Amino acid sequence: MRYPMAGMKPKRGHFDRAHLPDPLTYYATELERLRPAGLNASARCPFHDDAHPSLTVNLATGAFRCHVPECGAHGRGVLDFHMARYGFGFVAAAKALGAWSTTQ
Repeated sequence: MRYPMAGMKPKRGHFDRAHLPDPLTYYATELERLRPAGLNASARCPFHDDAHPSLTVNLATGAFRCHVPECGAHGRGVLDFHMARYGFGFVAAAKALGAWSTTQ
C-alpha cells in the first residue's frame, strides 16, 4: 500500500460506547418537551410533522420508537438516533457524540 507521504500511515479510529452521552441528557437537548415517566419518556417525533407526542425513548438504554405507523422511526440508542436525525454514517455520528478517538 502506498501512503501519500513517506513514513505516514493512515489514521485509525476507535469507538468507545462508554463515551456516548447519557440518554436523558442527550434527548433533553435534542427533543422538544421531553416528558419523562419512569424509565421512559415521550416527545414529539422529529422525523415527521408531529402535533402530539408519538416518540417514546427508553432513558436507560437510549432506544427509541415512533408509534405513528407511517413514520416508524426506531433505533437501539442515541447513536442510532443521531445517525437517523442528521443523516450521518456510523463514524461521523460517533465523532459528533464524542465516542470516536483517532490514533495513528
